[in-house]
Amino acid sequence: MDNIIETIHTPRFTTEIVRRGAGSTLLMIMGGGTGKGAWNALIDELAPHVTCVAYDNRGTGAASDVDDESLTVEDLAQDAAALIEALGEGPVHVCGVSMGGFIAMRLAAMRPDLIRTLTLHATAAKLDQRTVETGRFRLQLLESGLADAPEYIRSFLRLWAAGSAGLQAPLPGDVVNHARGFSKRNYLGHVHAIWGHDMSPDDLAAITAPTLITAGAEDIMTTAENARHLHRSIEGSRLVVIGGAGHVYYFEDPVLTASLQYGWISSYEKQPAGADRPARS
Repeated sequence: MDNIIETIHTPRFTTEIVRRGAGSTLLMIMGGGTGKGAWNALIDELAPHVTCVAYDNRGTGAASDVDDESLTVEDLAQDAAALIEALGEGPVHVCGVSMGGFIAMRLAAMRPDLIRTLTLHATAAKLDQRTVETGRFRLQLLESGLADAPEYIRSFLRLWAAGSAGLQAPLPGDVVNHARGFSKRNYLGHVHAIWGHDMSPDDLAAITAPTLITAGAEDIMTTAENARHLHRSIEGSRLVVIGGAGHVYYFEDPVLTASLQYGWISSYEKQPAGADRPARS
């Protein structure tokens, strides 16, 4: 099953998507400073069951550049909504990881009409202070003037993303490094979007899509407690905490992640749209 790569022009931005698979569409939203290629291992596992559509957020891969450093998660969520409308396939299943989860939950609160199910991997409603400090450190690296600052950031992320056993798979090439080369403005735009992310109780209560939340038990970037907060705040959501996992289990263990992801989608494929959501568990 081959990848289909398309350039999509929307009124808001231009992006490149990769499409592979058969069945219902799953829109896959990647994290900060990272292109769609980081989804490849998970797409390999999911494509026999669903049509995976992964895209580059603005500022990554082959997408439009960030206009300025005032980029927000709301901007990126509006981009995602524009993409779904351009594809003409809504409502779709949506998953997001890390900052992609920020975007996905904001999209779900803003445009519930576009989302069939929602899956939030390794993410949070807002940042805790430790995660803010990691962003400040990355900012200092960028401002240092070092020619190899992007590789220092990748090394830093390898440490922070791993569980106690260390990183269990190579860091994807799309992390920090992009098709057009590293752009400080684009990366800073994502850092500032991350810093500004804050889903209020009312924002989370506005999420009506059936929601699965997954988390790594050893994630120190978006912790299992962050996931529990989301679970308490999104009515009817389900929570899975993965033992021994850090922040990037979606590519470290794509078989497990795909099982969780497809299990959630398939449970709603068997129900008509608008069916009652499960009780909280």
